Amino acid sequence: MARLPRLPDLLTTANLSCGVGSILLASQGQLTWACWLVFIGAAFDVLDGLAARALGGGSELGKQLDSLADMVTFGVAPGMLLWFGLKPDLSVFWTQPIPNHFGRAFQAGDESTLLFGIAAMAIPVASAWRLAKFNIDPRQASGFLGLPTPANALFWAAFTLASLLSGVVDGPLAKEIWFVLIWQDHFAAAVLTYAIMLSALMLSSIPLPSLKFKHMGWKGNQVIYLLIGMGAVLIALYGILAVPLILIIYLLSPLWGRLFPKTQEN
Repeated sequence: MARLPRLPDLLTTANLSCGVGSILLASQGQLTWACWLVFIGAAFDVLDGLAARALGGGSELGKQLDSLADMVTFGVAPGMLLWFGLKPDLSVFWTQPIPNHFGRAFQAGDESTLLFGIAAMAIPVASAWRLAKFNIDPRQASGFLGLPTPANALFWAAFTLASLLSGVVDGPLAKEIWFVLIWQDHFAAAVLTYAIMLSALMLSSIPLPSLKFKHMGWKGNQVIYLLIGMGAVLIALYGILAVPLILIIYLLSPLWGRLFPKTQEN
C-alpha cells in the first residue's frame, strides 16, 4: 500500500489540517481565525474533488481520507466554534457581560449553557452519521440527498463570525436580518433550533444539487451559475452575513431549480 501521496490526497490533508487548526485556535479563544480556517478547509475540499476528477477519479484511500478530514473540519470544528465562541460562561471572547447585541447581556453561569452544549454535540454527531451514510449510498453519485456537511459547517463558521462582528454588520436591512436570525433575546434557543434543524437536514433524503461542474457551459449548470451569481450579490451586500442567506437559497434550489429540468442530467 506504500506509495507517494497523490495531489488530491495532499489537498485533503490540507483540509484536515485546517480543521485541526480551527479546533486548536477555538480552544484558545482565537475565534476569528478559527472560523476562517473552516472556510479555507472548504476551499481545499473543493480543490481535492477537482484534482481527483482531473486525474481520472479518486482512490479508495482518498475516499476514506476525505471522509475523515470532513468529519474533523466540517463536524468537530463547527461544534467547537459554537462551544467556545458562542456559549457564554466558558467563552474566552465573552469574559465580561457584553453589550445588548442580542437583546440582553450574557453572564457567566447563564442558564442557557445546557442548550449550547446540546447544540455543540448535535453538530458532530449528525455530521458523522451523514458522512457514513454518504459513503455507502450509491444514489448520491451525481447529487446529494440531505444537506452536505460543508454547507452546515460554513453556516456555523459564518454565524460565529457574525456574532463576533455583530456591531459592524452592514448592508440594506442587515441589522434587521441579524436580529431576526438570532431571535433577539432568545439567542440560545435560536442556536439549538438551528443545530437541530440543520442536523435533521443532513440526515434527510431531500435532493440537493452537488454543485460540481461537469463542463463549463450554461446548459446543465444553470442552478450552479445562478447560485454563484446570487451568492456574489449577497456577499457584496452583506459580507459574512450572506452565508446563512445563501444556505436558504441552496435549500430551496430543488423548487426553483425545476425551471431547468436538465440540471440533474449527467
